[in-house]
Amino acid sequence: MKRENIATNGLDRSSLHRSDKSWILDKFNDEQTRIIPVHNLTVLCDNTKQPKGVYLTLKDFVKPLDIVDSMIFLGFYDEMPYFAADINSDELASNLIKQKNAVFQDLQSVISLLDDRDCELLTISRFMIFWHLRNQYCGKCGNKTKSSDSGHVRICQNKACKEHYFPSMDPAVIVLVTYGDRCLLGRKKEWLEGMYSTLAGFVEPGETIEDAVVREVREEAGIIINLDDVKYQHSQPWLFPSSLMLGFTAKAKGKEIILDKKELDDACWFTIDEIKLNPRIVPFKVSIAYKLINEWLNKGD
Repeated sequence: MKRENIATNGLDRSSLHRSDKSWILDKFNDEQTRIIPVHNLTVLCDNTKQPKGVYLTLKDFVKPLDIVDSMIFLGFYDEMPYFAADINSDELASNLIKQKNAVFQDLQSVISLLDDRDCELLTISRFMIFWHLRNQYCGKCGNKTKSSDSGHVRICQNKACKEHYFPSMDPAVIVLVTYGDRCLLGRKKEWLEGMYSTLAGFVEPGETIEDAVVREVREEAGIIINLDDVKYQHSQPWLFPSSLMLGFTAKAKGKEIILDKKELDDACWFTIDEIKLNPRIVPFKVSIAYKLINEWLNKGD
C-alpha cells in the first residue's frame, strides 16, 4: 500500500546553494524573486473574503538594505525564487498594508482558505521567522547567535563556543481509533463549538512512534489498543509552531472511555452516519485529521 505525505511539497529548496553567498545575492537581486513578508508572525494577504498571499519584490521597499539581514532563502516554486523576510518595523508594515491594500493575518485563521502554494510558502516563511526569533541566544553559553547559510543556520558568536543551531520539527502522533463501526474523536474546550478531532500528542524521548500512539490514546481516553494494530498512514508538517504530524490508524480492544479532563473536554464514539449528518464535527480540510477521518468514511461507503 502506498503511503503519502499530504503536504504539497512544491518547493525546490535548492539547499546545496544556501552557503554560496554570491549565488544567494544574485537570487536576492533577481527581478523574478518574490519576498514573503512576516510581521509579528503574521503574514500579508489581500483584503478579500477568499484571501491570497501577497508577494513582494525589492521594488516594493524604499530601502531594500533594511531587510537584507532578515532575508531567508526558501527555494524555488515554479522556477521562481522565494525569500522570507522579517518585517520588524511597525512603520514598514503599515506602509506595505497601504501600498498593497492588504492586511497582515494570523496564518492559522486563514490557512483553510488558501491554495496549495500559499499554504506551503506562507507556513514555511512564518516558521522560519519564528525559529530565528526564538534562537537569538546560544543555549550552551548564552552569547548571541547570528544567521548563516541564507537563514538556515544560526551560529554562536562566542569564538570559544561557535555552537550551530538548525531549524527542526517536533514529532507528534495523530491517530484515528476504531471499534467496530465507530471511530473515536475527542475535543478540547477552546475549539469551535461542536468540533471533534482525532487524538494526538507528542512523541516522548526514547519512545517509538507506535508506542507513542498506544500511550496517548490510553492517557487521554483510557482506551487500550494493541501495538500490532497501529498502522502508519500519512505525515504532515503542522508548523504551529513546529510539529511534524505522523498519522496512524488503530483498533481499540474495548469502547469504555475514561476521560482525562486535563487533556480533553470530551471524547465520543461516532458512526459514519453521525459524522456525515453533522459535517461540522470534523476539523478543517487542510489538516491530517480530516484526511484520516475522510478515508475512514469513504471505506464505509
